Amino acid sequence: MNRPPTFSVVVAAYNAARTLPATIRSVLAQTRSDFELIVVDDGSTDGTADTASNLPDERVVYVRQQNLGPAAARNAGIEKATGTLVSFLDSDDLWLPNYLETVSAAFDADSGADLAFTDAWRLDDTTRRVHRRTIMSQQHPPARPPAEPGELLAALLERNFVYTSATVRRSALTASGGFKTLTRSEDYELWLRLAAQGARFVNTRKILAVYRDRPGSRIHSAVAMLQGRKEIYEHVLASYELAPPIRRVAERRLAETAQKLVAQTTLPAPRRGRTGLGRVVHDIRVYRRLPPRPVRAAFDVTDVTAV
Repeated sequence: MNRPPTFSVVVAAYNAARTLPATIRSVLAQTRSDFELIVVDDGSTDGTADTASNLPDERVVYVRQQNLGPAAARNAGIEKATGTLVSFLDSDDLWLPNYLETVSAAFDADSGADLAFTDAWRLDDTTRRVHRRTIMSQQHPPARPPAEPGELLAALLERNFVYTSATVRRSALTASGGFKTLTRSEDYELWLRLAAQGARFVNTRKILAVYRDRPGSRIHSAVAMLQGRKEIYEHVLASYELAPPIRRVAERRLAETAQKLVAQTTLPAPRRGRTGLGRVVHDIRVYRRLPPRPVRAAFDVTDVTAV
């Protein structure tokens, strides 16, 4: 009788035929093989099913459902999961080969942890270049997240320092009820809820993923991001049991976010993009000349065109 895998990797995919093959390859290339890969096709119409449903690897589980959104798709993956740990990966992102190995070591080092998080390189999907700053650098993730639940929740309310490709104990996910359907940032709300329920977090202190920054992504819309953050703070205040000091933090963050949203919606139209010397200086400051060595080694390219 086969033993259950240690990891259940959940990939929610919607019209991801272009990027999903590379995402799957990055999982199958892990240095640890004790995982199952659950691809949940959320009602795609572009051939995603052809990409994921006929892979000759018994570790890959394909699930098809009607289009219900990313929260429902991830929850469907959690329901199928048999591993002790559940790892989440977006259908256009990538893992470096040692993601699972490093996450496992982080849990081994802190047996009481319920969630392990990492950081990611940011790949510009148009220019094929990698940014100098990682995706979470501006959030200043703490090397050792607060162990006390109230302090952890307060820190997370101040800033979301947990990258979306986190790994969570399945028991903690089941107890939390999984993802809730929100306008955006369902993952951030789940991290907050886990912290509010007493979960402990651990930082792998490694950059183990590649975030694919695509044109039209909501990450480029300041208004959409602020609207989503406002919705989350409202949800926290309405549905979480919060101690008075934590409630004050949430109320302040809601007020600050609402103020920024008003300011953002009244700003003048942005200027056109940089040209000439300005473009060159901008590129030097923003992009690396070559992808980071771990990325080059993992994907065997110098311009990341293969991913």
